Amino acid sequence: MATRDAEAPRRRSGATESEVLGGFLGMAIGDALGMPLVGLSAAGISDRYGEVDGYLPWEDEREVVAEAGEFTDETEVALCIVEALTTNRGAVDPDLIGARMGYLAAGASRRWLSEETRRVLDAAGDRIDPLVPYDDDGPATGDVASRGIPIGLMAAVGPFDEVWLRASAETVTRLTHGSPAAIAATTAVAYAVSLAARRDVSPGQWAAASAAFLGVGELADRLGAGPAEMMSDSGTGTGGIATMSVPAAIHFASMAGSFEEAVFPAVRAGGASDTVGAIAGALAGARFGAGAIPQGLIDGLGGRIYVSLAAPWYYKASLQRAGMVISIRPEGENERPAMPPRR
Repeated sequence: MATRDAEAPRRRSGATESEVLGGFLGMAIGDALGMPLVGLSAAGISDRYGEVDGYLPWEDEREVVAEAGEFTDETEVALCIVEALTTNRGAVDPDLIGARMGYLAAGASRRWLSEETRRVLDAAGDRIDPLVPYDDDGPATGDVASRGIPIGLMAAVGPFDEVWLRASAETVTRLTHGSPAAIAATTAVAYAVSLAARRDVSPGQWAAASAAFLGVGELADRLGAGPAEMMSDSGTGTGGIATMSVPAAIHFASMAGSFEEAVFPAVRAGGASDTVGAIAGALAGARFGAGAIPQGLIDGLGGRIYVSLAAPWYYKASLQRAGMVISIRPEGENERPAMPPRR
């Protein structure tokens, strides 16, 4: 499949709808490809499945736990953010997002949520506190970092607003996680995704540019250390903590010449394969655009109709946030049509 020359950045005022849709489809596809491989090593994946080149079911003792093409909490939580920002014309309202996450914790998607996320949502009950307190020692996992994907895609539309990106990344993180490390991870993903969608710099500069944007911290140090250091831990660098999974995802996406060359190596590397796949897929989808994603991967994706319909409305909300379109509807009137179920 032909791809555009991603090594030659083309500066412009913002991302197109194709890149926003590509980012969301890429996120969901990478997540679903990695779903059945979570926790396996690269060697274990190869021994069990051979060279993974498509969707697989998650099977446990001969029982199918999740069907092939199903995505996990990385995409589910990101869609909560998408829904809230779309209905709120691009404004980040933690109450709206938190309420949607509460529905996840009470339903079938609960199985995908991390222990820390479930704990906070369960403790909140019917009332979701907008932001949890800061916690220097709190966990910083890659699944939380993936919340930066919708923030980065919205920030990529129109003139870049650093203050909005930083504040929004912190808000979506602090719905359940309060550590500076977790906030930094979400911020890094948001910024890298915005770079990919806007094409402000070449892919080889994503990691260094994201490190400079963060400024300080373990994740910044790792992103700025180069590919060898980024991928050094456990032979793959794809563990569950954000300082491993976020750099790995950026590495796979930045080295690829096509969408497939990003997502398949990302999930085959093992470890936190759904997280690394989701972030790498979002970066590659935003970088190459929706038209560069193989149709077979779109057709096999569970929830593809929802993602495909949600993205254009999210793009419109992004234009509204950037002041690039003006709504003529009365304030409070819902401009977004009812969306179909995700499944």
